Amino acid sequence: MVGSNSPPSKSIALENVLSQSYEQSGTPEETYTPGISNTLSYFWNGNGTDDGDDVGFGPSTSGLPGLNGGPGYSTFGLRQRSNPVGTTKLVDLLQMLSPFVIEFVGTMFIGLTISLSIGSLTLWGPLAYGAVLLALAFVGGQISGAHYNPAVTIAMLLCRKIRVVTAVGYLISQISGGLVAGVVSLALEDIKGDNAPYPSPGKKVHAAQAVVVELLFTIIVVKVMLDADERRLVTTGHMRHSLPEEGTFFGLGVGMATIGGGISSGAISGAVFNPAAATGLLAVHGHFSNIWIYWAGPMAGAFIAAGIWRVTTDWDMAMLDMPFNQSRFDLEPWWRIGVPYVVEFFGTFMLCFVIATTRWGAGAGVPLAPLAIGCIKVAVVYMASQSSMAHFNPAVTLAALMCGLFTRDYPGFVGYAIGILTAVLYIVSQILASFAAAFVAAFVLGKPGGYPLANNNYSWHAQMCAEAFFTFLLAYVVLMSSDTGGSRLMFHESKNRWYMYSLASGFALMAGTVAVGDISGAALNPAAGTGLPLIAGDSRDIPVYWMGPTVGALLAAGAFSVAHIKPRKNVDLPFYRHVGINYNDI
Repeated sequence: MVGSNSPPSKSIALENVLSQSYEQSGTPEETYTPGISNTLSYFWNGNGTDDGDDVGFGPSTSGLPGLNGGPGYSTFGLRQRSNPVGTTKLVDLLQMLSPFVIEFVGTMFIGLTISLSIGSLTLWGPLAYGAVLLALAFVGGQISGAHYNPAVTIAMLLCRKIRVVTAVGYLISQISGGLVAGVVSLALEDIKGDNAPYPSPGKKVHAAQAVVVELLFTIIVVKVMLDADERRLVTTGHMRHSLPEEGTFFGLGVGMATIGGGISSGAISGAVFNPAAATGLLAVHGHFSNIWIYWAGPMAGAFIAAGIWRVTTDWDMAMLDMPFNQSRFDLEPWWRIGVPYVVEFFGTFMLCFVIATTRWGAGAGVPLAPLAIGCIKVAVVYMASQSSMAHFNPAVTLAALMCGLFTRDYPGFVGYAIGILTAVLYIVSQILASFAAAFVAAFVLGKPGGYPLANNNYSWHAQMCAEAFFTFLLAYVVLMSSDTGGSRLMFHESKNRWYMYSLASGFALMAGTVAVGDISGAALNPAAGTGLPLIAGDSRDIPVYWMGPTVGALLAAGAFSVAHIKPRKNVDLPFYRHVGINYNDI
């Protein structure tokens, strides 16, 4: 509270931390004036204003500390239309309903793309699905939040980012859009000549296998959406954050996750990850027996993703409101110490799962396997937010340790000891994740999954050199694109910078997978090169996948030490100044 000199107690609740900035702002509570056109507006906006001024989808962010809102900015980050004097209440109502229209139209096009991409274009279907999601995210991201998916909407509701009335309206709009997509696809069925323009599990695929696949990739999609939308309804009824210009780039993360998931698991579950689109397509075509699969998996994934967000990003964003005389260690509970390792486990798990389900090895497997592997790396790096350093690779973790990225928060011997222990726990989490991914992949495939496999036509030395050089590239890119002079890149400092990190990391992995996949199998990751082949009963190439990447990690650490930002202090760096990073303080 303003005027209070006593610091918060160590047991301060998260809700108090989240709402503290609003209590300090002195912003008066909004009031509701009953009226014909603002009944729904009260539940949507939280203020019930009807004065013809700029109207947002929540309380005005004007005067709130640390926000870029101001009059006319909604809590979705949208610069709303200004209603001229004399505007009719019908126009006000249409403006208020625009998010629901966005959700309807977006879900319709998603369902239609899924339907018409099945059959003769199966190979390119995931690319079409990811592309339409990315495009629609830029269309509706600042109006409705671009959910287009009941799983995303339910997760937003669980995390208190939207109101119940809004969520119900979104669900109705999304399911309606899916049904319209089904009707249109039914009309085009004879023209296109496909027998089944609707998603369905593959032949001999058990329903449980399809549910698991839908669940796993929905977790990534929903977590990316939750991180992109920083709003939160706190106890005072206010929204918490608004980043209008940067939030729309979440389309890249969602699109990449969809492409990777579609390529790797399309033959297993149909790779929809969207209950509304699946329901519309299946119901219109009269196939009701499988609809539950596309609700059970994504909804379970939504609940898990919401839980992950609550214990990771939600806490990390709460630390932004931490008083200056408090340390985050005074406020965080003890269990938070394990969050980075859980995030490393899940990210490595998904990366290895995609490798296994695409049956990548010695250039074999699904034709677009390198694209799937690179895309899922982009998605999981962004999904990690600021909860871990997003390595998902023991070689990258070793390079970070050699560069001192684990020891900067603590001085002297204690810092080195904590850094080494942290790196070891990262590596243990990553290796355990590879074994878990191998078991789950074997379950959904009904047999052992794929794994990195070196080509016997090349010598052992050539295989190790291939692994070393492209692990060098991967670790070097990760180190150079993620380091800000601290132990980890702070997600809230610049979302665009975090997207740059995720894209650079994913595309470096994609390049290496294509370049040396037919030589060494392109593991470029000791974890993936250990758990996956061991579960499949082939340990021949494991030494190559440890020695090569280890050498590459050491080379990357050396290159990073030379090319680090310190010698470039006097170089003009407009990008870093733009995102507020002052390297003169390093």
